[in-house]
Amino acid sequence: MKKLLLSALMLALTATFGTAAQAAPQVLKVAIGDPADSEQGVAGISFKKYVEEKTNGKYEVQLFFSGQLGDETETIHNVRRGTLDVSCVGIANIVPFVKKLGVLTLPYLFDNLDDVVKGTNGASHDLLNGYAMKEGGFRVLCWTYTDFRWITNSKKPIKTMADIAGLKFRVPQSAVLIAAYKSFGANPVPIAWSETFTALQQGVVDGQCYGYIGIQAMKFMEANQKYLTECHYTYQLQPLIMSQRVLKKMSKEDQEIMIAAGKYAQDQVLKFQMEEGGKAKEALVKAGLVVDQLQDEAKWKEAAVSTVWPEMADFCGGKDAINAYLKSFGKAEWK
Repeated sequence: MKKLLLSALMLALTATFGTAAQAAPQVLKVAIGDPADSEQGVAGISFKKYVEEKTNGKYEVQLFFSGQLGDETETIHNVRRGTLDVSCVGIANIVPFVKKLGVLTLPYLFDNLDDVVKGTNGASHDLLNGYAMKEGGFRVLCWTYTDFRWITNSKKPIKTMADIAGLKFRVPQSAVLIAAYKSFGANPVPIAWSETFTALQQGVVDGQCYGYIGIQAMKFMEANQKYLTECHYTYQLQPLIMSQRVLKKMSKEDQEIMIAAGKYAQDQVLKFQMEEGGKAKEALVKAGLVVDQLQDEAKWKEAAVSTVWPEMADFCGGKDAINAYLKSFGKAEWK
């Protein structure tokens, strides 16, 4: 009788602990370079919400903000290896891994936000994501919209191309953006995003470029950024990427949930950008930021397109690849 009771108890314990083990959520780690109150933060939080709700807690999405898991290049390497599940990174830092995504860094590629949205959905997304999966080893789940990269600096208002001459600007490690700043007459200095605040604070560079929400979230005014110019030379896209190695281990149903979560996050971050960008600008101006418009932006565009596009075409996958992308969202062919 004791043996029967002992056996029954062991079976019950096994069943109990077995059920608990099965119920333990699978952890997905997400690296995010910016703080939680940024567009990247909204993308990560929205992705987490969707995945955890739609899988009934099967997955636990852990968010690591402000570069806690390393700089962007490091996190891209880890996503490719499958040692990190998801990361949100600036497009310029992906280009060394997926050459054809360099098209998104070409100066004056997008005229307005409508162009940006068209260029990151439908056929355009499929084209870009195809490059990412084939060459990069990751899938683009979401395009994080972080506004045009407005130019800020600590020295003076920039209203014409002559005003930017000689100033030093932090840029990502992007050959295209470096060439763009040179075409404007500035001195670009490649610096890791995680080191940007300190570089600005210490005067290693005079300025940087980012959208209003990002400038506010990163507290760049505390790093002597007093002047901003609304220059539309590039729109900062920050894809949320997921390791193909991780994704392939999931069931088809779970894969579809991850992809749908990315689309949900993309919609949420666009809404956030449109609603909060103006509020961030208003708060920054109230805090003392001086905002100027370019008086000669046509000159900037002409300098960039006539110089940078021919120089960097091969770097971005070639003229055919550039025109294939332009065609995907209804833009005229580049002659």
